[in-house]
Amino acid sequence: MNIKNYTEANRRSWNQVAARHHQGKEERKQLFKNSGHSVLDDTITAKLQAYGLSGKRVAQLCCNDGTETMSLKNLGAAACTGFDISDYAIEEARKLATACDIDCEFVQTDIYDIPETYNESFDLVYISAGSLIWFPDLSLFFQTVSRLLKSNGVVLIYDIHPVLFMLDENDKDHPLEMKFSYFIDEPRTYNDGLDYINKETYEGETYYVFDPTLSQILNCVLENQLIIRSFDEYNHDISSLYDHLRDQTINLPQSYILSAVKQ
Repeated sequence: MNIKNYTEANRRSWNQVAARHHQGKEERKQLFKNSGHSVLDDTITAKLQAYGLSGKRVAQLCCNDGTETMSLKNLGAAACTGFDISDYAIEEARKLATACDIDCEFVQTDIYDIPETYNESFDLVYISAGSLIWFPDLSLFFQTVSRLLKSNGVVLIYDIHPVLFMLDENDKDHPLEMKFSYFIDEPRTYNDGLDYINKETYEGETYYVFDPTLSQILNCVLENQLIIRSFDEYNHDISSLYDHLRDQTINLPQSYILSAVKQ
């Protein structure tokens, strides 16, 4: 199967779940009517503040319904653009930004197909939890990141640690038992829905995830004119899937922040 077949299948699946997620997040979205509201946690907010958003043009890839993109704007960015493949998610992002009078641009597109008019337009590209697993060609993804960045621009990734994908998030009796391989040769295929907000399963469109290893992520960053500036690991969950690991005596790496600068 070629790249476009994978990404189009995933687009259909995300469109299917977007309405469910809209209802599940409605109360949280209303908070954006409060000036300066942000859904970003203290960990990534501190990193962003250390970077300094004032006067910066920021892009978020895989922005979903735009709440994180609008948070970046509320934290001081001069201009924010969110890109996502889901038609419905982008529609909801635009509606929310208009309703809350937050000046952000939202673009519906396959990330691989972001128009060249955005090349070298951004000081910062932000990538958040659960984004990288959707890309069949991760090097091509970071090639896109690189072309969007200005010279000396920064990519900041706050993502789920790949080690967690070896666990079954639904097995609360044996939460630390590793059930899935770290290294995979073929994408994992599912059709039980993407509702990680309401935690409901349903017969949905088939979707594919590629679960890159940490070395794959690092190497794909490095081979695309991006020099790693920092890499930090954390033992807190940012996915809403592994909250039950909080009380375990054995601490696993659950999330990480990677920053890299374009040469």
